[in-house]
Amino acid sequence: MGGRGRQKFAGIPTIRGKFIVLTLVLTVFPMVVQTFTFYRIAAHSLGEKSEALAMQSRQMSENYVNATLSDLNDLTNAILSNPDVQATLETKPGDDYEYLRNDETLSMVVRTQTQTKPYIMSSFIYAANGGLKHSLYQGNASVRFGGLPTLEEARVYYRRLLTERPMMWMVHSPFASAHGMAEDRIYVGKLLRKTTGDYAPLGFLLLEIDKASLFRGLAFHETDGNTQMWVLDQEGEPVYRLPEEGVADPSLLRQIAKSAVDKPVLTKDWRTWNGRQTMISYGPLNEGQWTLLQKVDQSVLFEDARNIGAWTIWTFLIALVLGWMLSYRLSDTIRRPLLQLSRLMAVDGSVEETGSANGPEAPAPVVFNPKDEVGQIGERFLHMMQKNHELYGQVYEALLSRKQAEFRALQAQINPHFLYNTLESLKGMALANGQRDMAEVIGAFGKCFRISLSYGREQISLGQEVEHVSAYVKVQQFRFRNSFEWICEVEEDICEFYVPKLILQPLVENAIYHGLKGRTDRGYIMLSGTREGNMLRLTVSDDGDGIGAERLDDIRKSLEAERGSAIGFGLRNVHERLRHYGPEYGLSVASEPGHYTSVTLLAPIRTE
Repeated sequence: MGGRGRQKFAGIPTIRGKFIVLTLVLTVFPMVVQTFTFYRIAAHSLGEKSEALAMQSRQMSENYVNATLSDLNDLTNAILSNPDVQATLETKPGDDYEYLRNDETLSMVVRTQTQTKPYIMSSFIYAANGGLKHSLYQGNASVRFGGLPTLEEARVYYRRLLTERPMMWMVHSPFASAHGMAEDRIYVGKLLRKTTGDYAPLGFLLLEIDKASLFRGLAFHETDGNTQMWVLDQEGEPVYRLPEEGVADPSLLRQIAKSAVDKPVLTKDWRTWNGRQTMISYGPLNEGQWTLLQKVDQSVLFEDARNIGAWTIWTFLIALVLGWMLSYRLSDTIRRPLLQLSRLMAVDGSVEETGSANGPEAPAPVVFNPKDEVGQIGERFLHMMQKNHELYGQVYEALLSRKQAEFRALQAQINPHFLYNTLESLKGMALANGQRDMAEVIGAFGKCFRISLSYGREQISLGQEVEHVSAYVKVQQFRFRNSFEWICEVEEDICEFYVPKLILQPLVENAIYHGLKGRTDRGYIMLSGTREGNMLRLTVSDDGDGIGAERLDDIRKSLEAERGSAIGFGLRNVHERLRHYGPEYGLSVASEPGHYTSVTLLAPIRTE
């Protein structure tokens, strides 16, 4: 907590208030961080699982529908390959009786193949070789086909199958005479060819299919306004949807159908659907003629995460209230004896004015609990009151002695030489008592102080600067119990050149406090120095955790910026002082996370 925070905390007048504020601080901040972190983790994890389940559900539906459509394709092939169908379609009926026999034969074959397919409502066969009167065969009465189409309508659709696709799925009947029929049916037409010889076309088979029965397997989805399943044709027109009252923007459906042409499978995408953020996924059906689209609102995917977040907030509020009540009760156990002690001190002041503690105005005796820390203080205070009159003279003499000591201190004018002598005395005492480590640290501290002052000079020799930083390292090694090793490899022939003082200590300090902080094994810090032309290159390296790429980039930008929060005052001070000599001088930082951090210093060569 900074100085301003300490002042605010100290400004709270009562212990009870401090306890309550402390409880709030210790409760609110961790719980807020925990709530936010837990919610983010839960939202991410549960959201991903919900998305995966939704995509698995769509994949299962896709597999089911494709299997059903494949089975239907096999059924049309079975009808096509039937010898009776081939023989009937290859020859033209001689008269109406033969046409009726052919119609009965074809109807029997179709009924046999489709009796296990409840979604097939009716069938229609066109024979290309049937002539004007004997080309149309209707398997059973169909109100959907609107009766038999005209011969011209059948021929038009036959030419479409020949030129466009041998098997076509349609949302509406391909015959104009059937327009206006109910929209709960779909139609599939299959071109019929010879199974031998030249495989010449013989006509086509048209099946009328009930949508609800065909897509019955999709009913296991719990669909509502938030979760929907759509089957779209190539133009984006809905073939089937769950729930039936599902609503969508037609332009959005056309856009999705167009996207499915370039990308047949979409695992996940987020779009705005009817004004709400929605996850959609789709896959191809019926060899790409249709697209199965699944839409799930974001509110459904993250519902569990929101519930967890709400429960976490309620838990936080309950913990906050309980913590406040507990701090209130605990603070009261400290507050009562302190109030007694405070009243006792106030009475002591009044007694002092009367001049006697045994007079008629003497306060009633106060009893403290000796097992309580505050009570022990109260008892000691009572004992102190009894001896106050004996201490008055001693206090007066102590005040005189203190004034005399202050006067002597002013006369001494504590200067650096006095401090050096004091440190040397401490060093001698440590050596006399066999404390060599302490003596070395005191000596190193004195050397640091002496070189850092340097009689007010701003430039010192590189040798003195290295000596100063080595002494600083000695103090830090004592402080951190030799948790790191210091390696100094500075060429001797460059130690006579002058550099600004205190340019290496901030680099070494950063290496100790940031590079090696938190390590349990022994670390290494190395100082190397060489001459490169008219410059001195000094490098401080450590084998710590290194700096991440983003953080390293921020540090480099902060070195070049006028102001920046990525680096501390020490590095910026060194960099700016070196930049006074020219833009080619200053600091540069290199690091590899998990391996090392290296700070290189370029300084001009100066002989004075």
